[in-house]
Amino acid sequence: MEIMTVRANKGEWTELYVLFKLITDGKLFQSDMNLEPDGENIYQVMKSYKSEREYQLEFEREESGENQDQVKIHIFKVSNNQRNLLNSYTYQELTKVVEDTLSGVKEGKGRSFPIPELNSFLQNNQIETAKADSGTKSDIRLKIYDHRLAKDTDLGFSIKSLLGKDATLLNTGAGNNFIYKVKNLPENFDLQSFNSNTYKTGAKITARLEKIRDIAADCCFQKIQSKQFYKNLKIIDGDLPEILAHCLYLRYLNREPSIEKLVEILEDSDPLNFYEGEKGQQKFYEYKIKKFLVESAMGMTSEAVWLGEYDSFGGVIVAKKDGSIVCFHIYDFNLLRNYLLKRTKLEQAATGEDENNPGYPDNNAKKKYFYGWLFKEAHDFFIKLNLQVRFK
Repeated sequence: MEIMTVRANKGEWTELYVLFKLITDGKLFQSDMNLEPDGENIYQVMKSYKSEREYQLEFEREESGENQDQVKIHIFKVSNNQRNLLNSYTYQELTKVVEDTLSGVKEGKGRSFPIPELNSFLQNNQIETAKADSGTKSDIRLKIYDHRLAKDTDLGFSIKSLLGKDATLLNTGAGNNFIYKVKNLPENFDLQSFNSNTYKTGAKITARLEKIRDIAADCCFQKIQSKQFYKNLKIIDGDLPEILAHCLYLRYLNREPSIEKLVEILEDSDPLNFYEGEKGQQKFYEYKIKKFLVESAMGMTSEAVWLGEYDSFGGVIVAKKDGSIVCFHIYDFNLLRNYLLKRTKLEQAATGEDENNPGYPDNNAKKKYFYGWLFKEAHDFFIKLNLQVRFK
């Protein structure tokens, strides 16, 4: 019988690693602001779930004593209202699977790769994919014992991996382009010369925004390329599209990616005039940006309809570089919000500009986001800036 080979990227393999490790260890630690486990807040992991295309797998932990030698992990297949046992493993047997998965994630090369050591285990337990079902908002679903409510509950968590390159909080795409109208350009403005002369500077977008500012022109936010993304932001907070437009503009103009520092600039400059010259204890920009970051962590994207439902969201799980796992539970909402603000940045994605013809898209580019240069429509000039949020 031919052994099935599963291929996935580091982030997708990490989702499977987190599932295996949590059900094996049986506990999930609350994190502090430095990603260190809080020994006072530990959640007991009773069951984890894995959705495949036509069935669901349930990983159930059984403890018959206090020692790890008395732990069994049972894997069930659930399909058509029938629940059948596939296999049972000792703590030691599944620990070996956890170790093989972690090694495979760390050593894996390329955009997509297999972990040969897992092939037999995956096939024996009918695990056909590494990543979560694309139809769900969560990366993993767990049954945990909630010591604050004194009952067990099913919750979905978002997983952020530090095992590979910096994890994304909000993935990008062409729909994430914010479009600005450039006003008050001089009458003799030469578009082609402008794009060509600023392309070779090494920081072309910053050079272009600086040039626009230096000639006393203005960048005025007009719209977001994706109508759905605009609606998603509006349902979170009506001011978010404009706040993020100012944030993006400052990120590229000042070459400052830190969201925390960008929020400080917004609080001082108050471009939406929230404070009317009188600042008090309330921080409008910080509060609204934190809402955006939290709902991005919950699964809000630029293209899928976002309803802002919190019902089954448990929080964010972080897989650290050493393989240890901590979480920010939704109960500790302020801790989660503050962590996201301090640990995220606005990333510059590939622009897709044609290096041989600056100011025009390269149709052979791998990433066709197509932003960062001035262009003309009818009698008006515009520039697009792209939004992507990544962990620092």
